[in-house]
Amino acid sequence: MTPIDALLESWTRQCKILDNLTLILTPELLNAKPSEDGWTVAFHLAHVHGTRRYWHMNANGLDQPVGPSLYTFKEGEDPIPSHDLAEIRARLAESEALVRQWVSERIEAGAQQVGNYDHPVLYLQHMVWHEGWHFALLMLALRLAGNEPTEEWECAHVWDLWRRPD
Repeated sequence: MTPIDALLESWTRQCKILDNLTLILTPELLNAKPSEDGWTVAFHLAHVHGTRRYWHMNANGLDQPVGPSLYTFKEGEDPIPSHDLAEIRARLAESEALVRQWVSERIEAGAQQVGNYDHPVLYLQHMVWHEGWHFALLMLALRLAGNEPTEEWECAHVWDLWRRPD
C-alpha cells in the first residue's frame, strides 16, 4: 500500500466507523443528546455531512455544496435535521465518496493549496479529526440515553478497523 493509498483508506475506515454507528441507531435514539444543551444525534450526523460538503465546496472553489443536505430549512428557524435513517446513511455515503474522490484527484494532479488548506491531505485530515470529535459526542449521547454500545461492539466496529488481527 502506498502512503496515498493508506491516507485514502484512513478516510474510508473513518467513514465505515460512523456508518457502523448509524446501523445501531433507532429513530428514538436520533433525539439523544450528549448534554442537556447539546445537539441531537440526528443534528450531529446532518452536521458531519454538511461539513464534508461545505469544506469540499470551499476547497474546490465552488459556489454551492455538491449534493443534497440532511437539513430542512425554514425561514427564521434553526435547520431541522433528517430523522430518516436510510436517508442519513445514503447522504453520508455520498459525501464520503465525494471527499475521497476529490482528494484523490487533487493529490494525483499534484495540487498544493486548495481553498484555505495548504494541501488536500490537510483538508482530509481536518475531516477525519472533525468526525472523530463528533463520533465521541455521539457515543456519549448513546451512553446518556442508556444505549452505549458494548465494548465488544466497539472493538469489532471501531478499533479493529484500524489494526490488523493478531
